[in-house]
Amino acid sequence: MKQGLTLDMAIVNANVITIDPKKKTAQAVGVKGDRIVAVGNNEEIRALADKKTRIVDAEGRTVLPGFHDSHMHPLLVGHFANGVVLNDVKNIPEFLQKVKEKVAKTPKGAVVLGSGWNQERMEEKRYPTRWEVDSVAPDNPVFLIHWNAHIYLINSMMMKQKGIDKDTPSPDGGEIEKNEKGEPTGILLENALNLVAPGFLETGAGLFSYEQSKAALEFAAKRAVSYGLTSMVDILAGDAQVKAYQELEREGKLPVRVNFYLGFQYLNQAVDIGLMSGFGSNKLRFAGVKMITDGSLSSHTGALKEPYADAPGNRGIMRVSKKEIKEVVLKATRNGIRVDVHAIGDRAISDVLDVFEEVQNEVKPKDPRYKISHAFIISKDMVERFKKLNVVANVQPVFIAKAQNWIPRLLGPEREKNAHVYKWLMDAGVHMACGTDSPIEPENPIMNLYTSTMRKDQNGVPPAGWHPEQKIPMEQALKMVTIEGAYATGQEDEKGSITVGKLADFVMVSDDPFRIPGDEVKDMKVLMTIVGGNVVYQKGG
Repeated sequence: MKQGLTLDMAIVNANVITIDPKKKTAQAVGVKGDRIVAVGNNEEIRALADKKTRIVDAEGRTVLPGFHDSHMHPLLVGHFANGVVLNDVKNIPEFLQKVKEKVAKTPKGAVVLGSGWNQERMEEKRYPTRWEVDSVAPDNPVFLIHWNAHIYLINSMMMKQKGIDKDTPSPDGGEIEKNEKGEPTGILLENALNLVAPGFLETGAGLFSYEQSKAALEFAAKRAVSYGLTSMVDILAGDAQVKAYQELEREGKLPVRVNFYLGFQYLNQAVDIGLMSGFGSNKLRFAGVKMITDGSLSSHTGALKEPYADAPGNRGIMRVSKKEIKEVVLKATRNGIRVDVHAIGDRAISDVLDVFEEVQNEVKPKDPRYKISHAFIISKDMVERFKKLNVVANVQPVFIAKAQNWIPRLLGPEREKNAHVYKWLMDAGVHMACGTDSPIEPENPIMNLYTSTMRKDQNGVPPAGWHPEQKIPMEQALKMVTIEGAYATGQEDEKGSITVGKLADFVMVSDDPFRIPGDEVKDMKVLMTIVGGNVVYQKGG
């Protein structure tokens, strides 16, 4: 301990789990400014305090490094909170009733936004249609986003406003679904979104003003710290977010650290002005560029090597070509910009790994720190390629809770064994960061701890876990939401563990995840969140 040092904050009487292999546990932590300056027992830390030191008495509670969410869409978190929430609807009549209730509170002619619907969870097991939505929303344009954010449902008014009719062709990498008469049903897949709201996922463009988007980000940041997040990755940002985040930070309204990835459409601009990964501060930082290559499994648009088991002839959709992927990765790598690539199906993942290998051989970058987001379907030979190329798997264990209900039907009994293979990745030594893809799922890292270690839904189904051979131990799960999240953005020396010299980011939780039964992990509560030595959230406070 440093002699003559006086702490600004001392956390005492705690069960400190550091995620630091050199000192795994402690009773207390000392903070000076925004940094950890001491980790030890109560007596050692109290000796460094004076009357000005803020004493946080944990009363035996567990203190962990602040949680990371490595894959979020904060803009949509905020916007969706003001829309109609359709996550739990059980059938189409209930779906329509919720839309009707929202319409009744919305001015005539104003856009009605909704999110979270999923045909796989509805009794009819089919997409709703625009005509059904028209029956409850004849005078408002309606835009309803699927749970996976790869399918979109619009009504007839929205179609008319956007000039979509039976003669409108499907765009490359997308589809306008049409019925047997050639009439659009209102369902848009993948890149067909751009016919309605180009850039919506990045900026809210086409549906929301800048002021609305800034307010949405402020809401998302406040909610994030209530879940114990001290760092979040905005995985698909645009100019609106970059400006809004800066304004929020200056106004003292950004309680959480943000790494942002720009959509790859911004790559040329980033290169032209010399922007490189790591630019910014430890509060707001440019991480790289993001590219989406395929779709999702539940919409049959994730790109597979073999056809879907329940849709012969359909191998999904590649939204971009392998040549286009390489052009982006090559230019980014040559210019010091890291890349996160969305790839869900094994065909897409294989193509991306090929590109990463080709670019590494051509450019020989020192530490490209490539990431593949989602990485749902991976065979054992692909796991070895992740390790060989040092590619980070940016995964979402929380998806297991719902996806276990449809993956067997989509893939069949053999291929489903290759879904969410975290144990294989762990055993191979692959770096795994994880997130929630919020608002696809709430940005609750505790649910990632639960689903990665238990592989069950919130009701404990199935009792033994879905493909229990892929369960990982709690120690690995905690690393995925702390130090591995920091590693994924190249900041493992700055945060992610409770280590002297690192940023003073902590979360206090109700229970020790190592000491409670696995089924109870999901019920853990966040009691306090500290970012840079400042309490930014306190339960009941």
